[in-house]
Amino acid sequence: MLLNATGADPALVALGLDSPDPARAVKHAETLLAPVLPRERAPQDASLDAIAAPDGTALFFCDTAWLGDFGAPGDSGAVDAAGAAGAAGAAVPIEAVPGQITHIDHVALTQPWHHFDEAALFYGSVLGLHPQESLELPDPYGLLRSRAMSTTPVSGAGATDEAAEATGAAGAAGAAEQVRMVLNIAQVGAGDTPWQHVALASGDLLSVARRLRAEHPELLLPIPGNYYDDLECRHDVDPELRRLGVLYDRDEHGEFLHMYTVTVGRVFFEIVQRVGGYRGYGAVNAPIRLAAQHAGHPKMGQ
Repeated sequence: MLLNATGADPALVALGLDSPDPARAVKHAETLLAPVLPRERAPQDASLDAIAAPDGTALFFCDTAWLGDFGAPGDSGAVDAAGAAGAAGAAVPIEAVPGQITHIDHVALTQPWHHFDEAALFYGSVLGLHPQESLELPDPYGLLRSRAMSTTPVSGAGATDEAAEATGAAGAAGAAEQVRMVLNIAQVGAGDTPWQHVALASGDLLSVARRLRAEHPELLLPIPGNYYDDLECRHDVDPELRRLGVLYDRDEHGEFLHMYTVTVGRVFFEIVQRVGGYRGYGAVNAPIRLAAQHAGHPKMGQ
């Protein structure tokens, strides 16, 4: 992923997708009338062709074998060239370390209302992603329409972080290899800078939360105490979740822990941990997150 300052605010402007044949992927996109973005590069530069999504986000198709150059020989923490990370869900096969970020779980992009359906068609045809059920979730400015898309089709209804389940029957290892996106409609009254969101996966979220809480507490989104009052009535959860600001959900397949950073410019981050075969994305907690974010931006909607 590429974060650039567009004007005064940082924004997510590009995503990289690992492909075994980038040139063929771009050719396929061209046949579907997706615009290929012109790029200047020197003769020794890698060929990184990009196409433009309806909202202007650049999608780069690349062979990420070159990422292995960034690790020292014999370094167990180096990125494995055969399985290097793609931007929207491919796993980074690094040594398991408590509190280590392992891969990108999903990316959520807010679309202008007139691009929402076009974006769903674009990602479905160009990337072969399967659309899930469209959901409407409570937001301080009304209902938030959201839809998830993934490489794995899901039968029946479900939910992502702000839309539908996107992992199908895949377990934790399979989920790491998914390409998943969430498309949201920009809310009327929510300001001129629709939010974008990158979810990072960890095998030990509580260790990540403890470290962030100790070293950079200002980076974490404050979660209201009444959320935990209600949560503790419904589930037998670790009391440490309240202190760390970690949210919780479960389904018949497993459990889900997640937490959020504050928003910088147009971008915020989520850190997630899937326990067992959990298939959702904590959609039940989306209204809490949205209310907390709007409370931190009192000028939004004015």
